[in-house]
Amino acid sequence: MNQNPLYLVPCDFTPVSESALRLGLDLAKANDGRVVLLHVVKSQSEKREAQFKYNDLMAAQAEDEKSLITTKTIIGDLFEDMSKAGELLDAALIVMGTHGARGMQKIFGSNAVKMISNSESPFLITQGKKSVDKIKTIVMPFSYDKKSIQIATFAAKIAKKFNASIHLVGYSDGDDIHQNHTRTNRIVVQNHLEENNVDYKMESIDKGAGFEKSLMKYAADVDADLIAAGYYKDGVFTNPNSFIQAMIENELHLPLLTVNAEGLTTSGGASVASGY
Repeated sequence: MNQNPLYLVPCDFTPVSESALRLGLDLAKANDGRVVLLHVVKSQSEKREAQFKYNDLMAAQAEDEKSLITTKTIIGDLFEDMSKAGELLDAALIVMGTHGARGMQKIFGSNAVKMISNSESPFLITQGKKSVDKIKTIVMPFSYDKKSIQIATFAAKIAKKFNASIHLVGYSDGDDIHQNHTRTNRIVVQNHLEENNVDYKMESIDKGAGFEKSLMKYAADVDADLIAAGYYKDGVFTNPNSFIQAMIENELHLPLLTVNAEGLTTSGGASVASGY
């Protein structure tokens, strides 16, 4: 495991990105890591303006945290270049604040969803309401789709680092094929968690009026600190964009750990991030 993980934080100088910086710094201090703030602009004049904003942002940081932060500004495209930066820097996580979905984004997915779908790096997305001073309980919604297994590798790394427990949460719908696939994939995840000495629980909830709603009730009941859910375009959920968006904007304001599982599958299984 990399002893000095890097946390890449997209920065737009709003309170939302400042909360992501706070989350990145919490992780960096817990893991002897560092934070890279990355601002993407469209012109040289915007790049010069960003430096003044960085000066103000850095002045507001505690002295012992300033040495953990590197600031960068590049001219380019937010979605493409953030993904490239995550891969080139071998980021353990891209820690990102979200402004939520507006208008048609609620149907087609927010900017956060677009960034996830364009990247092979794992993301930790915050609404700015929670910190990671403690991570003891991770709730991971689980389906029969093999791509849902991908997120377990990343969740296990965080669980191991923070001595947290993972709750694998699925549902029963009476479909025998579904149940068989679920059972097989659960065994794969179970073996992985046991091999890495990660504590876990396996739970089945009543789908009821909707899986997302039932999942949030479960997360509240167990006092969850983090949700871990992989992003993929097809599978058990009717509208995966809607599902992952619901996880990003969850009513409990829990940070979401996610990764583009389809991207990892397409690339033949991208290498697991070095450490958290």
